[in-house]
Amino acid sequence: MNRKINKFHGIVVFGAPGSGKTTVAKSFLKIFPEAKYVEASSSVIYPAISIKEELPPRETDFIRAILKLRHKRKFSRDEAQQMFVYLKNKYSSAVIAKTLIYLHRKKFFHKSLIIAGIRGFRNSMYFKKNGYLVVYLKTPDKYLTGRISRRESFSKKDAEKERQIEERLFSTNKVERIAHLTFNTAVTSKKEIAAQIKALIGAAECKKCVNTSSNLSSVIGKYGLCDVCEKYEKNFSGAVLQKELRFLLSLRGSGKEKHDAMVGISGGKDSTATLYTAKQMGFIPLTFSLDTGYYPKHIFQRAKTVAKKLKVDYEKIDARIYMRSVDRICFRKTSDLYNERDSQELKEKFRKWYVEGRRHYSVKCQHKIPFVRTCQLCRRLVVRAYYGEALKRGVKVVILGINEWAGLSQDSESKKFIFSAIRKLQPFKNKPPVYIVHLPFLLQRKIEDTERILRKLGWKIPRGERLIESNANSCLFARAAESKAKRMLGFHPDTTRLAREVTVGFISKEQASSALAKVHNYPHSVRRVLQKAKVL
Repeated sequence: MNRKINKFHGIVVFGAPGSGKTTVAKSFLKIFPEAKYVEASSSVIYPAISIKEELPPRETDFIRAILKLRHKRKFSRDEAQQMFVYLKNKYSSAVIAKTLIYLHRKKFFHKSLIIAGIRGFRNSMYFKKNGYLVVYLKTPDKYLTGRISRRESFSKKDAEKERQIEERLFSTNKVERIAHLTFNTAVTSKKEIAAQIKALIGAAECKKCVNTSSNLSSVIGKYGLCDVCEKYEKNFSGAVLQKELRFLLSLRGSGKEKHDAMVGISGGKDSTATLYTAKQMGFIPLTFSLDTGYYPKHIFQRAKTVAKKLKVDYEKIDARIYMRSVDRICFRKTSDLYNERDSQELKEKFRKWYVEGRRHYSVKCQHKIPFVRTCQLCRRLVVRAYYGEALKRGVKVVILGINEWAGLSQDSESKKFIFSAIRKLQPFKNKPPVYIVHLPFLLQRKIEDTERILRKLGWKIPRGERLIESNANSCLFARAAESKAKRMLGFHPDTTRLAREVTVGFISKEQASSALAKVHNYPHSVRRVLQKAKVL
């Protein structure tokens, strides 16, 4: 078994020509001096060129043959490109990765590898699947062209042509989709990149959930659990939930008119199963979707379809009427933050506002700050909408398909902190309360329970989606922010939410990690999304 860099077998650096792969990869040796540096070209491509006429027909035989070769001669860039394509066509698209991993296991099993000079989307996927940290270096095309021109003594025109050929052959840009970390080398120095790699590699991860010490709001205790998991194990009480379930059932028939509950739906897995369960409990629900202006349009059609299938009334409600002037200022500040150019200074800003956002997303809060986590800002709006719309309809309870506890804005250090499924909203003493219920958490539902209900209803995962997703899947605001937030923070902005779903036992740690690894590519900026939503 090779010596690991934390949980990874090694670090593999991908990027377009001129993005700084070799320079950055070699800088990692300063922080991991025991690691072995390997170039894909000298270890695989050049030896393969030297025996091109004798290459074995089977991939496994080729991999073993490369290990035995001792070849030091360099070949031209064109020859190397041609051999890469030849090997890909003759064997498989991941043959380079397979060969280097075999080399690692057989020759350098006692060390971690730092690999550079590697290209190809399939190679990156294979490395990631086999436990290597995949780093992607991106640089604006104009910088790449200039660097190639200087390094290879090409004209600008030839350099640009070379860049395009490389992308066509290797699909390098696709690597960003699956990379653990992405850096823009036009604005981030190799020293800064190395520092962030060190922070990630050295980060401790909770034994139970996906929280890590890279997240400034998480503390990993001496027993290997994050502070949230520790508190949950210490304070969770099934008796509290049993009492709350009895209270919820007592609200059946409490509506002033036709409906005795409102159920928020998007047509997704959680809300669909929740609506079904609420009906089974005996409620006569009005289903609704809140329109913030930045939810995908198909969400409302899906919700309407689910409501029709389950034979309940449905309304689409514009939540923007509940937006205060202070909220609009926060949206503008958030847009400004996300519009800033990537830099080390911006990373510090993101970390600062990430921590601050956790303190100021209560619906009562009047602070005018930018929010790194989009859902925290959105929460200020939608919780107010829940209360207002329930009052209008004479309904006492709003049931949601949320798999974690309610009252996230309560003081986690308070002795009164409880893991409750019901939150009481009563901002005005002269008006009745409305109860927000997180039904899956109340029932201690597992993902398998949800799947059983969905199969019964004939619900299927929409094309291009997964059963478990980050919030970027169903919110364009979150989708526009996702990639930049992940780059600036060093972890996915939705980590804490999915971590809570693991903490309560709804999903597994592996399922949460898979959802967080997915990047939802989106062409529009946060500002553009909010402008189209008529929020700015």
